[in-house]
Amino acid sequence: MTPQLWAVVFACAAVVAVGTGVLAWRRRDRTPAATALAVTMGGVAVWSLADVAVYGLQTEVVRRVYLPLLLASVGLVVIGTYVLARTVSDPSWRLAPRRAALLLVEPLLMVLFAALPPTRDLVMSGMATGPAGGETQVAFGPLFLAHTAYSYVLVGVAYTHLARRWVASVGAFRSQIGILLGSAVLSTTGNVVAVVSQLDGRGTDVTPLFFLVTGLIDCWAIFRGGLLRLVPVAREQVVDTVPDAVLVVDPGGVLIDVNPAAERLLRRLRPELDGALVGRPLPEVAGPTAVTVLGTTERLDGHRVAEVRPGVWVDVRDSAVADPRGRALGRILVVRDVSEQQERQVAVERLNRQLAEQVEEVERLRAVLAEEAVRDPLTGLHNRRYLDRALDADLAHRPRSGQLSLLVVDIDHFKTVNDRFGHAAGDRVLTSVAGTLSAAVRGGDTAARLGGEEFVVVLPGAGREQALVRAEQVRREVAAAQHLLDGEPVAVTVSVGVAVCPADGTSAAALLEAADRALYTAKATGRDRVVAAEAAPPATVPVPPAAVLPVPAPPGDLQELVPGV
Repeated sequence: MTPQLWAVVFACAAVVAVGTGVLAWRRRDRTPAATALAVTMGGVAVWSLADVAVYGLQTEVVRRVYLPLLLASVGLVVIGTYVLARTVSDPSWRLAPRRAALLLVEPLLMVLFAALPPTRDLVMSGMATGPAGGETQVAFGPLFLAHTAYSYVLVGVAYTHLARRWVASVGAFRSQIGILLGSAVLSTTGNVVAVVSQLDGRGTDVTPLFFLVTGLIDCWAIFRGGLLRLVPVAREQVVDTVPDAVLVVDPGGVLIDVNPAAERLLRRLRPELDGALVGRPLPEVAGPTAVTVLGTTERLDGHRVAEVRPGVWVDVRDSAVADPRGRALGRILVVRDVSEQQERQVAVERLNRQLAEQVEEVERLRAVLAEEAVRDPLTGLHNRRYLDRALDADLAHRPRSGQLSLLVVDIDHFKTVNDRFGHAAGDRVLTSVAGTLSAAVRGGDTAARLGGEEFVVVLPGAGREQALVRAEQVRREVAAAQHLLDGEPVAVTVSVGVAVCPADGTSAAALLEAADRALYTAKATGRDRVVAAEAAPPATVPVPPAAVLPVPAPPGDLQELVPGV
């Protein structure tokens, strides 16, 4: 044929390829295979248009551009064919970016070698055209032959995937794969024929003609064969491959169908069963115990979860099946073995209980530590840190018209106890007095050890008279107690200073200072007594307490601590 006629033929091939690529591209949102087919047809269209330019124009510029353009289009066709085959054979397969980059390396290198004058002849030489009506004279270089071998290997891998999928498929899906496989083999065969026919330096690249037929076949497959559409999957591809057990029971309770997973589950539940399961009543196959347990299990969200055998838990979902007239055809049971999940859930619940117990213990210990941080370790009363916070809080919440009283309690001659009987005996005395104070407080009151042998009792809501009564009660109970120290009965007494808010002060510091003054007065006037605070002297006339109330010298022994001695 003349070059002009070849140009027309290749132009027709380009039109068909463009049309097929457009049809595939419009379906790209349905399946990734459509994008791969569109890329393949795009490569065919560029290839065909390059041949149109060579045979129709026959200019030096066209001949120089032809080779890089040809190799670029061939690269698109090969990559598109590979991706199309992989996507159709495995719908879950996706072209990763790294794999795409690797696939592009060889075509880009070939285009570069074909475009550079130093390496152009290593790809193909002798692109000069012969006389009118003659054939193009070419010589394939080693790089072109290597490129051809690489392309055939990649296409062969793609056809292998398609062939394996075709063997494993059934129905309409198998027909569609067969169409793709047949059309791809046709175009590849055409390319092989074209390459072999040009090994002697003559001939015409008729590959686009085979692609013309391939494009027509693919167009027919898209419109008539449902190519690139979702196809129905046969029962064997779904029911027989799902991991859940599927049982079909007729209205009379007879098992009429099971999938392999159901067969395995029933054999495990009833190892003694032999023979076919289909055709038997469900209680006979599953066991009366399992059927009874499931029948009495509450349905939650359409599920029944029950232990049908020791250690065997199943999740059962059932749905009724009816014909178009509404007549019952039976039930479909979908059973899932959830024994492992149930064991994990039990383990998680056990761990949660242990964790809750540990958290509770931690909270208890935290509360103990928090309490110990504000407790005096010897007496068990609150310490000075807690007293400061509690007194400030009581003052802050005290109604304007309400009162609050403060008792400062000090053990008389406590140093003498320590010196004569030892510190251990002194600690017992401190603990005993603290017990008396702790028993004397009521709800809302606070008893604290201020330090050494000195204690404080806060009485919210108590006025001066009430505070004096409470203080006197404490004094009497302490004086009445006997302490056996080194085999000798010893009685101790306390002096108490009383201050009242707001008469003696409205702040914690002022109340403590007023109660201390009253306590000093009690000490100076003979001890073992309760004294209420009086207004503090003016700040401009400081009067040392010792100058007002001299303190008598302590006795040389403990006779006044021990009644009757």
